[in-house]
Amino acid sequence: MQRRPLVIAIVAIVVVVAALAAFKYWRVSSMIAAAAAFGEPAESVQVAPARPITWQAEASAAGTVVARQNVMLRNELSGTVATVHFRSGQVVEAGQPLLELDTRTERAELRSADADIALARLTVERTTKLVEMKAGTQAEVDRAVAQLAQAEARRDVIATAIARKVLRAPFRGRIGLRDVHPGQYLAEGTELTTLESVADSVYVDFRLPQETAARLAPGAGVRIAGGALAAPATATVRAIDARADEASRTVRIRAEVEGQGEVLKPGAFVDVTIAAEAPRAVLAVPLAAVRRAAYGDHVFVIGAPAAGDKGPRAEQRFVRTGPVVGADIVILDGLAAGERVATEGSFKLRQGSLVQVTDGEAAAGAG
Repeated sequence: MQRRPLVIAIVAIVVVVAALAAFKYWRVSSMIAAAAAFGEPAESVQVAPARPITWQAEASAAGTVVARQNVMLRNELSGTVATVHFRSGQVVEAGQPLLELDTRTERAELRSADADIALARLTVERTTKLVEMKAGTQAEVDRAVAQLAQAEARRDVIATAIARKVLRAPFRGRIGLRDVHPGQYLAEGTELTTLESVADSVYVDFRLPQETAARLAPGAGVRIAGGALAAPATATVRAIDARADEASRTVRIRAEVEGQGEVLKPGAFVDVTIAAEAPRAVLAVPLAAVRRAAYGDHVFVIGAPAAGDKGPRAEQRFVRTGPVVGADIVILDGLAAGERVATEGSFKLRQGSLVQVTDGEAAAGAG
């Protein structure tokens, strides 16, 4: 009689456990059935086709604006500044006096030389008449003529020294900043200021790797931008250096920009872009389609739906990219023309993801 309650308790426990197991099985089966009925979620993306375009590889360099003519003005001889004839930033004409050194000593010597010349000429005339009168010798005449030539040569030396103490503009141009004043002593060769030619055109000097420079020739066009330019301008290659720099293996190139002489200041920096290769056909896709990763750039290609699928699936495709052209990026390898790639929403995809193409396809393809 005492075992009966125990058996009843054990049977009750077994019944409860069996009921709980049956309920759990029913619950899990229901969830599995509901999940199967719901189906795999599809990621919404926009797509665009890989479009063929004509593209030309470009190379860029840093350019420096150079005036057609430019000099650093220096005094030839030492002396004290007597007069300064220019202002900072002034445009001067060729031959215009810019600076005069004190020449009082030289001018006194010049007057002395003029007196010596006058005396020597009288001596030549007198000795010549004496010879005609048989009262002199030809040797005396020759000596008088030599003394006259020496006096004239001495005068020329003094006149040249006076002229060299007057600094004149070698060409029409714009003076730099003035930092010289009357009374200032100048040693020979002192840097006074710069003179940059004023012209409608200027030069742009830049350097390119020797391989790229070999594709250029005088007359080729390059594009410059930056600096004071409101918009990119076209320059024409005028000269290519005869040798490459031994340290950098680059070649110096000079191009001319027409019509920008008043805009571009000598010494200014500009960006130079040149065509490095001949134009060729490539593919382009919207920039948003390319995903950057440490293991390589890739896109997700959206093909036709497979049998049994409710929509297309994403295929991860590694590509070799080129430069950005506007809102597109050049694809050099990895895609075929016309293949559709995911653009907006591609960050949500992985290999084999089910996708749903939205209405942005046409707009993306037009970009």
